[in-house]
Amino acid sequence: MAIHGSSRDNALFGTNGDDVITDPDGNDWIDALGGNDSISAGPGNDRVFGGTGNDHVFGEEGNDYLYGDNGRDGPHITAEDNDKLYGGPGNDTLFVGDGRDFLTGGTGSDTFVFQFHNPIPGYDPRFGPDPDNTSILDFNPADDTLAFDAVGLGSDGFGANFVNHASSRPGHPVDTFYSGDAAGANGEHVLVLTNSFSNGSQAADAISNEHTGDIIVYYNPLTNSGNLAYVTSDNHADDFAHLSNVQSVANLAGLGLSAWDFNFV
Repeated sequence: MAIHGSSRDNALFGTNGDDVITDPDGNDWIDALGGNDSISAGPGNDRVFGGTGNDHVFGEEGNDYLYGDNGRDGPHITAEDNDKLYGGPGNDTLFVGDGRDFLTGGTGSDTFVFQFHNPIPGYDPRFGPDPDNTSILDFNPADDTLAFDAVGLGSDGFGANFVNHASSRPGHPVDTFYSGDAAGANGEHVLVLTNSFSNGSQAADAISNEHTGDIIVYYNPLTNSGNLAYVTSDNHADDFAHLSNVQSVANLAGLGLSAWDFNFV
């Protein structure tokens, strides 16, 4: 179904079918509901929910909040939910949901928010199930931030389950951070490793004194990407995201990631 807004501030709702929703301007609230939808919010500071289904969400110009699913307060979507979010120009906030999601922030200072470290695996007809659900295509630490919904910090979203490792400084960057060879790590809560590993557990095994809830960033030559992994127990970590613009150990080291690139909300 084709649904069109106006140049005013609109509240638009889709159907449970496959919708094409467009809005030319204004600060809009758009909820596509069910189906495989395509949503173009247009210029303005918009809040867009893709809902159930495989959605394409375009924030376009403005400072937008984009969700591929039902939002932080909505229940997990257990059906197929492989979404693509495009922030466009502006300082956008893109929320990672269930399924195999692809996120592009575009120009501006963007924030990529992870609500849980164990999203329900998506399904792709070419590749089948993939437990490493999310790909961020254009993360740039000079402008962008990775944020994690920590239990007990602020207002928790539904199913939020990251461990709170925020410091007491404004902006809640991680409290302890390490970047370098895995052999030099010793109990930090976010680690960027300048080694390559074939999975998160191999990376966790290479560091010392890891804790449940630690986040490891490493290069995986099998996926040809920088991967984010969450430590679940001694010497075990589950991958939960790709940084797709990292295609070598040198690329990962060259990003210059710091504690300020990892925030807890």
